[in-house]
Amino acid sequence: MTHRLAILLTVLALVGAASAQNWFGVRSGYPLGVTLHYGVGNALANGADLRVSARVVVGSGGSAAFGVGLDALVDVFAEGPVSAYVGAGPSLEAGGGSVALDVHGLVGGAFRFTDAGLAPLSVFVEANLGAAISLSGGSARIPTFGAAVGFNWDF
Repeated sequence: MTHRLAILLTVLALVGAASAQNWFGVRSGYPLGVTLHYGVGNALANGADLRVSARVVVGSGGSAAFGVGLDALVDVFAEGPVSAYVGAGPSLEAGGGSVALDVHGLVGGAFRFTDAGLAPLSVFVEANLGAAISLSGGSARIPTFGAAVGFNWDF
């Protein structure tokens, strides 16, 4: 799985090199974990960005789950250094003896540090709502909730 993720991220980096704006970021929140993500501006359509994520989540009892996900993101507001966006996508998470497919929608907002001379750096908050369906014979979790705070570096 790690090799496939590395290949996917490499291909996206090469495809995204021709794109006007790409970003790399890190986020954490609820459920407790750390997510690294890579985004490609206008990868899906004009104004529709693609974000690929890899994450580690600490579950109940201290068990860890690993996941990969894709999100389609669209800006709904942009005024100066502040922007708001909506998105949706699937993620696949494995850990604790189970594998689950999560489909979710999200809403977020970002603030770019242009006044401090750090235009490529932004901080964001995000919340999501979805449903997780077990692919390994377990039960479904409906609804699922998440929230995150993170940083992006645009290049």
